[in-house]
Amino acid sequence: MRSPRIACLVPAATDLAADLGLDVVGVSHECDHPIARGLPVLTRSRIAAMHPDGPGPAEIDLQVSAAVAAGEPLYTVDRAALARLAPDIVLSQATCDVCAARANSCDLPPGARLVELAATSLAGLADDVRAVAAAAGVPERGEACLADIAAQHAALVRPLDRPRTLALEWGHPPFLGGHWVPELVALAGGEHLLSRTGQPSRRADWAEIAAADPDLMVFMPCGYDLAAAAAEAEELCRRSPLGQLRCVRDGQLWAVDAVHLFSRCTPQSVTHGAAVLAALLRGDEPPIAQACRIESTPALS
Repeated sequence: MRSPRIACLVPAATDLAADLGLDVVGVSHECDHPIARGLPVLTRSRIAAMHPDGPGPAEIDLQVSAAVAAGEPLYTVDRAALARLAPDIVLSQATCDVCAARANSCDLPPGARLVELAATSLAGLADDVRAVAAAAGVPERGEACLADIAAQHAALVRPLDRPRTLALEWGHPPFLGGHWVPELVALAGGEHLLSRTGQPSRRADWAEIAAADPDLMVFMPCGYDLAAAAAEAEELCRRSPLGQLRCVRDGQLWAVDAVHLFSRCTPQSVTHGAAVLAALLRGDEPPIAQACRIESTPALS
């Protein structure tokens, strides 16, 4: 019996399919797992991407808000390319229309089955893993994957106290960490401030954040790698009230590789992300490729 052909319309789907050893035949424009190299690209974004000469986070927020208000899709699926691949299973998502493409019945080639990833928590991730593994006919691989996640979480070395921690998923305007991020903070040994597990990321203001007075802040702008997150954090320290917070003055502002550690709810991200958080909360230096400390700089007048 041949392995089912899998088309992935979001990066989390490609990551999960790779973890389960599935036959991926097409990917999204944002998929960056090694198995995506050279595969047909099935989606595109209607919103300008971040790059050095492109729009900043405030402009991207305005573009996204305008598109959502107008009821316009942020991402499109190349239906012709998808049909040519004749996949057995199409993996999409139902969590966030702002973050990635979402398929519907008119996008599916004849005979293809749609499986939507919907995790907003670790329990939801377990449901996604089992759903994809069952659809592909390899339920035992799903259970092995979940057992590995549990083992890695059980092995975390946590701090003796519970540092008061705030995760920031966007800087201009500020958005608080949501969905599975507060759960990862708690799992790593911290007390997450201002948002709870399962709640979507929400807008905040700097006065609310300053009043919370976190001991440690982790800047994890959705979709940013470490270099982009660090550059944006440094800019925020110069041009916003961020640099005035006690945690920043104490050297406890950290930028992270958000795209691989926190922007997706996948087996790799929830294990590596929790491990990085546990290191930061213990006061240990994290891997240099995954997180860096942001030094306070004087705000511009």
